[in-house]
Amino acid sequence: MTSGETASVAGVQTSDHDGVLVAVISGELDMVSVDGVGAALFDLLAKKPDGLVVELAVEFMGSSALSMLLELHGRAQREEVGFAIVATAVAAARPLMASALTQVLPVAQSVDEAVKAIQEERKPG
Repeated sequence: MTSGETASVAGVQTSDHDGVLVAVISGELDMVSVDGVGAALFDLLAKKPDGLVVELAVEFMGSSALSMLLELHGRAQREEVGFAIVATAVAAARPLMASALTQVLPVAQSVDEAVKAIQEERKPG
């Protein structure tokens, strides 16, 4: 890395919304940072919460992040954990739409909407 380059940094902050974990991803989600963020999200899934909402509040999101989200969604389905993505930031919404992943991944308009949808889905009935 030269003095003009900066390392990409992404952060994950989590909160619990009545059993549904919300993970807010910030910074740049690219091939350098995606492994660390992905590991943190897979660790959250391993705790078997009622659900996991991933809010993509990122400044940049590369194709490696799209692959990680698909894998995370698949794992959530296999482990029967509710899952949703919130992508209000243009840097996240645009690649999801351009790749047509909004047709495959459960995308909600807000964290509240995502949490509510997961809770409704999990209700015994």
